[in-house]
Formats: sequence, C-alpha cells, structure tokens
Amino acid sequence: MFITAIGSESKSKSVFRRGVLLILMSVIFLTSAFSVAALNRTAVINVDGKTVRVSVTGTDKYDILADAGVELSQYDVAEASNENGVITIDVTRYFPVYVKTDNKSKDRYMVSGGTVSDLLKQANVKVTDNHIVTPQKATRLTEGLTVEVKEYKTVKVSVDGKDKTVKVPVGTVKDALAYAGIKLGKYDTVSCKLTDDVTENMEISITRIEYKNVKTVEKVPYETDETYSDKLAEGKTKVTKKGVDGEYTVVTKQTLVNGEVTDEEIVSSELTKEPVNKEVTIGTKKSVAEKADTDSATASASESGVPVSEENGVLYDSEGNQVSYSNVLHGSGTAYYAPAGSLTASGQEVYVGGVAVNPDIIPLGTKLYIVADDGFVYGYATAIDTGGALYDGSAIVDVFYYTYDECAEFGRRDVSVYILD
Repeated sequence: MFITAIGSESKSKSVFRRGVLLILMSVIFLTSAFSVAALNRTAVINVDGKTVRVSVTGTDKYDILADAGVELSQYDVAEASNENGVITIDVTRYFPVYVKTDNKSKDRYMVSGGTVSDLLKQANVKVTDNHIVTPQKATRLTEGLTVEVKEYKTVKVSVDGKDKTVKVPVGTVKDALAYAGIKLGKYDTVSCKLTDDVTENMEISITRIEYKNVKTVEKVPYETDETYSDKLAEGKTKVTKKGVDGEYTVVTKQTLVNGEVTDEEIVSSELTKEPVNKEVTIGTKKSVAEKADTDSATASASESGVPVSEENGVLYDSEGNQVSYSNVLHGSGTAYYAPAGSLTASGQEVYVGGVAVNPDIIPLGTKLYIVADDGFVYGYATAIDTGGALYDGSAIVDVFYYTYDECAEFGRRDVSVYILD
C-alpha cells in the first residue's frame, strides 16, 4: 500500500507540474510574439521618382537607406517621418549648376531639378529684352550646367565705307568690335578708346590707315643716231640697229586712308635697264630719175626732134652701184612683146633687156640704162632691135617684155635713156 500510496501521491504531483510548465511556456511564447511584432516595422522610401517599401528593424534613416541599397551623394538630402509605426523617408537628389552674368561672376546653386527659367528666378537674375540667355529658358537643368546671361547694347559702327548697326554684349569697345567680327589693322584708328565701356546707341567710327610701297617701271625712250651715206639713194633710210627703250624703276611709299591715296613719297629710283639707241643710215646718193631731171634742163633736141643731153656724168643704179655714162636721151618710151625665140633686127633672139631703138640715134649694140621719169626702173638694156615708131620720132626706145600684160602695164612713159661708156 505504501508503494501504491506513494505511487498515487507521485502521480498527482506530476500532473500539476505539467500544467505549470504549459502555462509558463505560453507566457514566454506570447511575450516573444509581442516583442517580434514590436521590432519588425515597414519603411516607405521615396527616391528617384519611385516608391520602395521595405521591412526594417531599426529606425535610423541612413541605415534603412543603406539596407535598401539607396546611395546618397554629398549633395543629396534624406528626410524621415514616423506615423503609426510606418517610417517614411523622402530622398531629394541635389546637384550643382552655375549662373554667369555680365559682371563675369560665376555663382553656384544647388538644385534638385527644374528649368533654366526656374534657376534664374531662384538666383534673382532679372532678364529683359536686351538680354540673351544661354541655353534657352525652357532647358532642363543638369548637373554642372552653366547658364550665361548677357546684356546687349545697340551700337553704330562706321567702317570700310559702310554704317552698321549691331547688338553687342556689355563690355569694352574692343570686346564689341571683336564680337562684331571687325578686325583692326596695325595703323587703324578708332573714334573712342578701346577700353571705353559700350553704351546704348554708342557710335564707333574706324579709320583704315595703310602704308604700302608701290613699284612702277617707267619707260626711258631711246634716241636715234643718224648717219649719212652716199651709198644709199637719197630719200632712202636704213635701220642698221633697232632701238630699245630703257627702264627706270621707282618705288613710292603711299599713304592710304580708307582706301584712298592721300600722300605719296618716292623712296627710291633706279635706272634698271639702259636704253639702246636706234641707228639709221640716211642716203644722199642722187637717183637716176633725179639726175635725169637735172640733165633735162640742159638737153637739146636732135635732128629727129628727140632731146639729147650733151653732158656726160655718173649715175647710181638701183643697187647703188656707180655707173658712168656718156650721154642721156629724154623722150617717150613704149613697150612691145613677141614670142620667145623671135629674131630681132640684129639677128639675136628677143629677151627682156633687149630693146628696140632708132639706130641712127642709138647704134645697135649700145649698152643702155633706162629709167622712167616717174621713178620706174627698166634697168640695164642693149639696143638689138628697131621699129617704125622709133624712126618717126614718136618714141626714143621700145622696151621688150614676153607678155602683153607687162607691156600694157608699162604703157607709154617719159623716160631717160643713159648711154653707158
């Protein structure tokens, strides 16, 4: 019984202990559940235009962002709030932009977005119709963007014979000319100082001044050297050496104002090419015709009525050769023709240079030189034939040609017939 009793008492205690253990375990479980529920929270992250929800155990915004893989730059701003156990973190991305104005300053601004127009309002930069903004006002801002605001002035520029009205940025006159694409020469002058500030409706006048050396070549005319010669017929000239003009080189310094020459100064002059004189020979020899005219003044008529000169003398033929003659006859000359091989009164065949005469005046075989008074030269001839017209005194010589046309061209001429020694 003792064992039973003992056994009965032990069983009751065991049941009690189990109940206590169950109660303790339930309390511990409920406590742990409440603790876990208290530690696990929801975080809402708004970044880069997106919303991200994450479960977090901590409350530090930077830890939460790091755990969520959100990186912050040195310019970014994270703002956190906690309502009803929900942590909300708003991340704003900031980046630097710059504004440069006419005063050459370049100011930095931190922005999270917007346009150039928004930036100018934030920077309190006033823009009028006389300003130009680069880039345009509607341009979206990006990191590192520089916005330039330039004020322009209207100026009037007179240059190169033209008047121009241009808009130039605020600055100096030198800056304005460079902007307008106007380059100044080394000696050009400007109506105002290049360092003057540009003002509205300012008038700028530019005078172009240029100095340049101009080389000109002037002609030095050659002279003519004359030499007289009795080997050339009177009235004839012969150029024995051609003349060549010389050259005189002159260098002149010119001053040009707006393209017009206002002053000239000779800086050097030099004879760079000697002239070569022209050499001319002038004939003094009397021509046969002139000699005939002189002799005719002393001529007398022969018994046949043909004038005959009594004096002898010297003549020069068409080649300039001196020829002596014993007499000269003046009268009418004609021409005739015959077929080649025809025989003459002397028994010789006809040929040019064989002429017909009156043998009572000019014996057959006499050597002659025949010249017309109009200057035509028949030349050397020999008396080999006779003719009726020559006997009646209507002509003193009948020259021979092979063709009718040549005879017709000769026609009838007053001639001088020189009887050669």
